[in-house]
Parts: sequence; structure tokens; C-alpha cells
Amino acid sequence: MQADESIELADAPRRSGVRSHGPWRQAATRFRRRPLGVAALLVVGAFVVVAVIAPRITPYAGHELFFQFLGHPQPPSLHHGHLLGTDVIGHDLLTQLLWAIRESVLGGIGCALGATVIGVAVGGVAGYLGGVVDSALSWMTSVIVAVPAIVVLLIVVAEKSPLPLWAFPTVLALYLWTYVARAVRASFATLRTREFVEAAHASGASPLRIVFRHLLPNATGAVLVAATGIVGQSTAIIATADFFGYGNQQSDRPTLGGLISNAAVRSPIAPTPWWVWVVPIVTLGLLLVCVNFAADVLDDVLEPVRAG
Repeated sequence: MQADESIELADAPRRSGVRSHGPWRQAATRFRRRPLGVAALLVVGAFVVVAVIAPRITPYAGHELFFQFLGHPQPPSLHHGHLLGTDVIGHDLLTQLLWAIRESVLGGIGCALGATVIGVAVGGVAGYLGGVVDSALSWMTSVIVAVPAIVVLLIVVAEKSPLPLWAFPTVLALYLWTYVARAVRASFATLRTREFVEAAHASGASPLRIVFRHLLPNATGAVLVAATGIVGQSTAIIATADFFGYGNQQSDRPTLGGLISNAAVRSPIAPTPWWVWVVPIVTLGLLLVCVNFAADVLDDVLEPVRAG
């Protein structure tokens, strides 16, 4: 009787499916139970798709002007060919918005990718080696974090010559990598004392094999959360710089911050209509809220993965 009960207890987790799934599949199940998180991730995915295909779906060329006479922008309409209307100058607002989404989203993703590469390298070295190397790299990271990102950008734009399009994402990547580095360093410092790492050392595995085969895969959750947060943070910083007129200096393509800045300027020709400032503000706000909310949800659902 006791043997039968022990067999049933051993088979129970297999029948229930709780332990038969890996940690990433369990994380996906937890994420599906967060409808707001799923919706936020879908919205972010839609922004990425729009950013990629924006040149193919813009209704007009970005420099085309449409106005009955100067100073009378056309309101949003389904019948006049301008779904979101036109601005005071006469540009189609939907065309401007699609290009702005492309510039902002791709800039944020590029910054996050660069910051992730640097942060994984620095944080991995600090967490794996420990000791003096860890102390030195942690001190350097703390010094960089102490300087506000907007100050770094203002120092860069103090240069008289125009900045290329990739300048701001690159500068931010060289600054925001600290968040990824801290996450990776904490994960590596915890994982390097685990039994499977000690067993790999005992079996003669090289440090590179231990890092890429055992440590880095287990730190993927922390890297993903940090990188998602950097997308939102870099997008907000770039939009702030564009709002004050310091960004995208070698292109006439609009940005979300630039559209908001243009709407904030009082035109001597005519007052700014409501759709000119509401559309970019709502778009930027929706993008930032969804990215940050998705990062928070990922942080919650991946916590057991990082802890494991």
C-alpha cells in the first residue's frame, strides 16, 4: 500500500505538468496570465513593425505640402486623403508620424542592442572573476551612473558640427550599458557558486565554456529585462533631446520629440490645432507606457527563472 502511494506521489507532478515544463515555458505561462502585459507587448510589437515598414506605408512623401491656403491646416478626415490631418505648414501628419515612429523606435532598439553587448561583457567579467576586477568595474559603473544621461547628451551636442543620425543612440549605448552590467554581474556572482558551475570547473571546462554554456544562458532573463527597460529609457531621452532641438541634426525626417516641439511653437500665421500636438503626445506616451509596463511584467514573470 505504501509503495503504491509513493508511486502515485512521484507521478503526480508529471501528470499535473508543473515540473515537466522548463522554467522558460513556465515563465511564458505566467506571462499569458497577465492580459495587460500581453497587450503591452503586442502594442510594442506593432510599433516595431510600423517602424520597419514605415517607408512602404507612408501615404505621401515627407516633404509634400497640402493646404488650401497657408495657415489653414486640414483637420483629420477620411474623405480628404489626410487621416490625421495636416499641420500648420501643410505636411500630412500621418506621414510625419510614421517617420517619427521609425526614427524613435529604431533608435531605441539600436541603443538597447549596443548597451546589451557592452553590459554583458563588462558585467560578465566582473561577476565571473570577482575580487579586485569586480571592485574596479563596479566602481567605474557607479561613477558613470552618477552622471545624468541628459548631461552626457548636452556635452555631445555642444560640438558645433552637425551630428550624424547614429550619434545619439551610440552615445546612450555607451552610457546605459551600466544597467545591463549590474544585472549580469549580480547573476554571475550568484551562479558561479552553484554546484553545476563547480562541477564544470572540476571536469576541466574552460572559462569561456563555463560562461557561455552555463552562466550566460541562466542570466538571459536579467539581460532581457534590462534591455527592455533601456529601450524605453533611451526613447524617452532621445525624445527629450529632440524636443529641445538637439537631436537628428543631419536629417529632415521628423521625430516624436520634434513633432511635439513644433506643436509647442506658436505660429504667427495661425494657432496650432489640437490634432497637431495631441497625436504625437499620445503616440509617444503610448509607446513609453507599453515598453515600461512590458519590462515590469517581464521582471515579475522571469523572477523565478533568474532565481533558478
